[in-house]
Amino acid sequence: MSVIFFLGAVHGLMLTFLLVSKKVNQLSNRILAALMLVFTIDLAMAALLSVGLHYNYPHVIGLDFSITLLYGPLLYLYSETLIKGNERLTLAQKKHFIPFVFLTLYFLPFYFNSGETKLSLLSETGELQYGSEWITHFKVVYSLAYLPFIIRDLYQYRKKIRANYSTLEKRNLDWLQGFVLAGTLLGITAGVLYTVSSFSDMLSEYTDFTLLASTIFVYSIGYMGLKQAEFFTPIGREEKQVSKEEKPRQESYTRSGLNEEQGKELHQQLCALMDKDKPYLRSDLSLAELAGLMSISTHNLTEVINTFADASFYDFVNSYRIESVKQAIKDPEFHNFTLLGIGLESGFNSKSSFNSVFKKHTGLTPSQYKKSLEG
Repeated sequence: MSVIFFLGAVHGLMLTFLLVSKKVNQLSNRILAALMLVFTIDLAMAALLSVGLHYNYPHVIGLDFSITLLYGPLLYLYSETLIKGNERLTLAQKKHFIPFVFLTLYFLPFYFNSGETKLSLLSETGELQYGSEWITHFKVVYSLAYLPFIIRDLYQYRKKIRANYSTLEKRNLDWLQGFVLAGTLLGITAGVLYTVSSFSDMLSEYTDFTLLASTIFVYSIGYMGLKQAEFFTPIGREEKQVSKEEKPRQESYTRSGLNEEQGKELHQQLCALMDKDKPYLRSDLSLAELAGLMSISTHNLTEVINTFADASFYDFVNSYRIESVKQAIKDPEFHNFTLLGIGLESGFNSKSSFNSVFKKHTGLTPSQYKKSLEG
């Protein structure tokens, strides 16, 4: 197991370096790099303890004592800065590190102890017996407490991008939500195993399992974050630009919303625009761009789509794309096109989004739909 921990630590250093070197989404990548580095320290300490090197170098004992308090805040700040596109941490965001600072200060006297004293505070299983039992529990609970907030933010983000964009490929964070849900399950499992191991002689097995599972979890996020950094577009930056461009136009509208008659009229104009100009053929069409074509605010356009089309912006635009695909499949001019080619011509920008959206709207895959027409 020590070899796995050592290789994991080396891997962590490589991921940390690669993330820091990325030129896009620098703040979120640096936060993720910090998370990788923290975990690398944890793994390195586990490797040292497993082979007994701490007896030769006792002053490394305790270097990982307070860093457990960084897991939750760093993962939370990674998702938050990735969503908002922050260029630097705000004061409110920096406050998440206060418990880590206090615990480090509390532990500071330990660092000035002699090597013999530090070794005497280790249990037979290699656990550091320093401070009260509640500190250990607090560190675990504090980190796990962030997971529901991360899931909440990612869920709200998912709704937000569907309300503002017709294509999700460069903005989708479903992978991160999946990992956080897996992390929640891992945390619950680890908690149960820790409780069971406390009443048996299985504490070392519990530690090995937790570190191994956490290694897979954290490094998977690292690799996905590295991949995401290549193309992800934070909507926070886009919204800042949109708000600057849209502000003069919004001033001509009241904040009281639309009455039913105004809403119906705008809905008719919207449908006429979609049928005549076909803006949905632009794969990157956004709510702000469509509102600009109608010379209305994004707020009013959202109200019209939600009320009179009973759909999100994402579903509304893609319903037109699906109808365009259906018509093209029947049109002799498109007989030489592949189904994917027709999808791309209709405004979709990838095979995966084309297939998933088509099946959601029709209950059939594009090929199944085409066969149903032929039969």
